[in-house]
This record gives sequence, structure tokens and C-alpha cells, in this order.
Amino acid sequence: MKNTFDVSESARRVLVIVLAVVASSSAWGGGTSAGAGQSRYHDLTLAQGIAQEKPGQPVMPAPAGAPAGVLAWTFDAAQPGDGAKWTAERGTLTLGKGEARLQPDRNRRVVLLSPPGLPDAARYADEFVLGLSGTGLERVHVQARRDARGGWITIADASGTALRETTDGLAVKRSAVARGASIERLRIELTFRTTNARPLTRISVNPA
Repeated sequence: MKNTFDVSESARRVLVIVLAVVASSSAWGGGTSAGAGQSRYHDLTLAQGIAQEKPGQPVMPAPAGAPAGVLAWTFDAAQPGDGAKWTAERGTLTLGKGEARLQPDRNRRVVLLSPPGLPDAARYADEFVLGLSGTGLERVHVQARRDARGGWITIADASGTALRETTDGLAVKRSAVARGASIERLRIELTFRTTNARPLTRISVNPA
């Protein structure tokens, strides 16, 4: 009599494959195998590496002794880095040797746009420092947007004595509006006393 449990060779192969797939799925889908853990760790490391390469992130190291989270850009035609990604919406910005030259428009204004896609650290901005030398800056108006389709929100506006001089340049304190909100891009409007060209060496965004 034919044994009802006697399966063909092909059927046995299918069964082996199915069991192997089930075992593999169990191991990768939340099991405690070392291989699964290593793979998840590898995927996480890879994802973090990709995130760190996101365009628009500042590549210049923070100044020595500065707190973590400082974002900084320099403007040097020889080593443009991310400083070259800043653009002028009004007036002009021209990279030179060790600095950029700002040329105000006929209304004595220069409006600078940061690179889009700023890193998450930008949301913790507490102070904006502009590496401008000499006198003649009358007002700094800083706006931010949360995403590429969002509108501009004023987050700092200073003139006169509110423009504080530091060793790195003129500092502007962020207002209490929308603190902690994400910042995808910055818009910095500078109003000068005259239309004379001005050197700009750096822009820094400092956390609290």
C-alpha cells in the first residue's frame, strides 16, 4: 500500500524552503539573534550617515570654546564651502579673499538668504552674529520659515544699541516669537547708513 506520508523530492524541497523563509523572517522581524541586531545597527548607522550629508549643512567647524550647536559660515572665494550657498535677494554678495563684499541697493539694503534645508540645530538659535566691520549698520531684521512652502516669520529685529558688538561681529538677540520651532531657511535684511560696499567675514547662529 502506498504510504500517504511519502512526499516527492520536489515537495520536500518546497517544504525546506518555506521553513527557511519562516525562520529567517522570525529572526529579522524582532527576534533576538545577533545577526538581526547587527543589521539594524548597520541600517541605523547608514541612515545617520546619509542625514549628515544633507546639502546645506554648514561645514565650517564651530569656533574654539563655542557651545555645541553653533552653526557658522565663512565667505572665502578660495575655500567657499557652504558660504557660497548664501545668496542676495537684494543688493549683491560677492565672495572675495577671506570675506564677501556686500553692496547695498539704492535703498541702502542687503537681503541675504541662507542655504535651504538648515540642520535641526537651527531651531535652537538664540543669537545671530554678523562678521561686519566698521560702523554704518542701522538695522538687522531676521526672518525664518519652517519649510520650503511656509511664509517668513520675524524672529529678530534690532537697531541702534540693540546691535551688540562682540569679538566676532555684531550680535542680534532672537525674540520670543516661535522659539523652538523648526527653521528651514533664514532671511537676513541689513539696512546701512550709506550705499558703500561692506565686508562680511562670517555669519554665526548661536544656541542659548
